[in-house]
Amino acid sequence: MLKKMYNFSDAGCKAIRNASIWLGIFNIVCLLPMILIIHAFDGMLEAYISGSSDGPFFLPYVLIGIVLVAVLFFTYRKMYKVKYISASKENAKMRMDIMDSMRTLPESFLSSRDLGDLSSTVMDDIASIEGVLAGQMTEMFGGFISIVVALIAMICINVKMGLMLCVVLPVAAIMMALSDKISGGTHTRNRKKKANISDGFQEYLENIKVLQASGADVDYRHGLRKKMRALIPGLILFEFLAGMSVSISYNVLRVGIGIIAIYGANLLAAGEIGITMYVGFMLMAVWIYEPLSYTIEYLGAVIASKVAATRIKEIRDYPRQKGEKPLDAKNYDIEFRDVSFAYKEEKVLNGVSFKAGQGEITALVGPSGSGKSTITRLVARFWDADEGRITVGNTDISEVDPEELMKSFSIVFQDVTLFNDTIYNNILIGNRSATREEVIKAAADAQCMSFIEKLPEGIDTVIGENGHTLSGGERQRLSIARAFLKDAPIVLLDESTASVDPETETKVQCAIERLTRGRTVLMIAHRLRSVAGCDRIVVLDKGRVVGNGTHEELMKDCALYRKMYELQQSE
Repeated sequence: MLKKMYNFSDAGCKAIRNASIWLGIFNIVCLLPMILIIHAFDGMLEAYISGSSDGPFFLPYVLIGIVLVAVLFFTYRKMYKVKYISASKENAKMRMDIMDSMRTLPESFLSSRDLGDLSSTVMDDIASIEGVLAGQMTEMFGGFISIVVALIAMICINVKMGLMLCVVLPVAAIMMALSDKISGGTHTRNRKKKANISDGFQEYLENIKVLQASGADVDYRHGLRKKMRALIPGLILFEFLAGMSVSISYNVLRVGIGIIAIYGANLLAAGEIGITMYVGFMLMAVWIYEPLSYTIEYLGAVIASKVAATRIKEIRDYPRQKGEKPLDAKNYDIEFRDVSFAYKEEKVLNGVSFKAGQGEITALVGPSGSGKSTITRLVARFWDADEGRITVGNTDISEVDPEELMKSFSIVFQDVTLFNDTIYNNILIGNRSATREEVIKAAADAQCMSFIEKLPEGIDTVIGENGHTLSGGERQRLSIARAFLKDAPIVLLDESTASVDPETETKVQCAIERLTRGRTVLMIAHRLRSVAGCDRIVVLDKGRVVGNGTHEELMKDCALYRKMYELQQSE
């Protein structure tokens, strides 16, 4: 059950089981000093009733007490090591597993989730699960084991008093079970609101300069404040509903102590039990109900952890892209055959067919929203086509493992992602097994050395988060250097010079020209003057191919291409 609900590993489930057993043993051992006290009390009571001045000899009790303390220390130490050390290991394993799961998630999942929400799952939700693993579950199961053993022992000693100890337990159990039903939905809704607020904060931090420049900073913060205020009633409602169930269960157990006291007093008055047994059962009632009280207090955390477990399970169970064939391509021609694709319900591509040959540069042009970027993402298998076939070297890419397929692609998009690390390590991402000489050569081929040599530590200079210390053109050239280092047979290019100055554009174009020699190149172009010399130009409009040929052929036969080209020329 735990493995299915919380995605614990076999080791994690074993840790909970072992820790619960040791905690149960610890609780039972804690019962022994009480029995020792009752035995001593019985001896003193007998001496008092008989009028004897000789009370019980306490040295054996002291020696037994020392032994019990040693046993208590040993059992608690064993339980502690199993519970907390195993929980830390399981926590680390869960984090790595969930990150590995995210690595294999298709773009369809990642594009539908906010970064803040995914980060919250990795950090907060797994931390919540760790709390369950290290604390709540162990306390609940350990307490249950010790209570069952104690109740069986009490029933064997006196059936009536033993059964009376159990009277309030069904009522408390029902209220505990209802707590999840009553407050679980509210907690789920609160969790979604918290995620929305977290996303808002992240968006605010990412766009703070834009908001300040546009004067929208105050309004945005006011919107965040409203979201936080809207969360408060839900939090109060959850605490009220969960607290109500917990409080009723807690007080029912306290009533149980009163029931034992009254019922036991009647049996004592009737002469069915002695004073020692009466006192013993009173002490046992307190001892038995105490672990149950802890269980009730932990119930809110367990309910919260179920929501976290559901979010983790959603990531792990999300359908992965399948494919087991290797990309054993004799050539790297890319061919689209009647391909259609839709984002959710919005049709983006409709019956697209064209071929990009190896050693050729094929340009994709067309108005915004015509499907150019979608084509490049489909060929790299960020998404899978709804209809039709996409082949690389006559191999259907839907049958190829996505990670194996990606080894054949170098991708240079407008939005470059860099890491807060050295230039060297940012380029090395293209090929982790490359030597330093190969990294430097890739940087030189990508026209990067002209700005790298001016930096204080050269190629070992740390460039800040997403390379904020570099210009747009410099960041773009680092992306091209990665592609050089990877040396893949297929290159995907989004218009890499769309946002740079003319001087930088020339340098980037020179780097791209060297990168694309002899490779299959599929490029998105917005400036049509840059594609006039391409081997093939595919013109897209509203998800359909409306032109396919060279620049000269399209100027004659494709009205849309001719119109776009002439419009850009006039500008």
